Amino acid sequence: MVELFRDPTIDWIKAKKFFIGITIILLLLGAVAVQIRGFNLGVDFTGGTMMTVRFREAPSVGSIRSALSDSNIDTSKVTLQPVTSRPNEMIIHSPQLDAGTEAERRVDEDKRTIIGALQRLNPAGDVSAGKININSIDAAGIEAELRQVDPLGIRAQYFPTEHPYRQIGNQIIGLRNGPNRGFFGDMNALQGLTPEVKDFPNFDQNQVKAVILDRFYAGKIDLNLAGMGEIEEALGRIDPLGVGAGAETYSKAAKAIADYRSKSSGVITDIGLIQTQDVSAELLEKMRTYFTEGTFAVISADVVGAVVGKDLRNRAIYVTLAALAGMLVYIAFRFEWIYGVAAVLAVVHDVMVTLGIFALFQWEISLTVIAALLTLVGYSMNDTIVIFDRIRENTRLRRKDSLVQLANDAINQTLSRTVITSGLTFLSVVAIVLFGGEVLRGFALALTIGIIVGCYSTVAVASPVMLWWQYITGGKKGALKAR
Repeated sequence: MVELFRDPTIDWIKAKKFFIGITIILLLLGAVAVQIRGFNLGVDFTGGTMMTVRFREAPSVGSIRSALSDSNIDTSKVTLQPVTSRPNEMIIHSPQLDAGTEAERRVDEDKRTIIGALQRLNPAGDVSAGKININSIDAAGIEAELRQVDPLGIRAQYFPTEHPYRQIGNQIIGLRNGPNRGFFGDMNALQGLTPEVKDFPNFDQNQVKAVILDRFYAGKIDLNLAGMGEIEEALGRIDPLGVGAGAETYSKAAKAIADYRSKSSGVITDIGLIQTQDVSAELLEKMRTYFTEGTFAVISADVVGAVVGKDLRNRAIYVTLAALAGMLVYIAFRFEWIYGVAAVLAVVHDVMVTLGIFALFQWEISLTVIAALLTLVGYSMNDTIVIFDRIRENTRLRRKDSLVQLANDAINQTLSRTVITSGLTFLSVVAIVLFGGEVLRGFALALTIGIIVGCYSTVAVASPVMLWWQYITGGKKGALKAR
């Protein structure tokens, strides 16, 4: 093996007081940071929304993050994870964006918010960004949006008849599906609408109209975002072929479009490509007036609740403790129990210091960071065992030397090995920090800190703890027993 240090004679144990002081300072700083600032837990632990979005072309992480940021979404807590096997897919983890909704409605609200932000990437751009297409929604959807904004302050109020917001939604949909033949060309079509609401004498239509004009836009229906039922319903009410609503032609066409989208890349790039036996060229040509092809489609959207997040957090703690307990038993069997205790204390020191630094700088702790901590536990433990094994070999060969000298020699004899293995791993994780992107940044940061702290604790924590215990349990007798 290549030796960076030839026969080093550094007295590591002599500097134990200095090492103990550094260790205490690091642990105290970490404890204060955790107490004052707390941990910045990610979506995996706090709950939120996870969406899989498929794009027409391989997306740019920077452009997606910029679109989310422009829509006032805190991108520091949003994780964008490209799917390696499918380059045009992206998994978006976001915290709970709409904190006031129930669990069953939360995923729908958050999904709508993220889709609104991603609409900046569509050809319509900022015109549709953050807004809902009024041609792709029903009365219940309009009611839900008005309840969210609540311009009249009546969201939770009870009414003997339909809620005023639902009545407004019904009238807007009636205007769209009636005089406007199922499609609003622009929002000016709503200017002539005079909403009438029963059982609410203080109704202010100007406030409601202002919200509608602010939260909705009138545009073509996106075939990549609409479901099969929505496409069929839109074709029936618009009736581009003039065959009447409910015609079998439209239901077959909607199914053919959905099938094409699922069998192809998942994103329709051109309406003309959908032509099949059930979708005629005439229908496709007339659909161009009312339908468009966006740049992305939502494949799935799921919510991670706070209960699930708490369970994940507890499991992460249990897994770490179980790993430490298993290592303690192994080292106690392989060497002596005090060796196991010293090694476990060193590893606990590494994890606590790493977590303290994460709390200090408010770096996000996600499941990938927990994976890095578990990797760190095994990596640091391996270094410690190598030194302990060399101490055991030295006690057999040099029975007259003191345990302090044997420990110093063991550290020096393995110094080249420690620096080479840790140094190469360190270079790898630093490269991931610099070039790996946001998804792997937390994982790489935890390992970067952990490798440095792990090398330090192997020398400055594990060996001194073992020597200290041997000293207080019998002086020279304890040293002899350590053989």
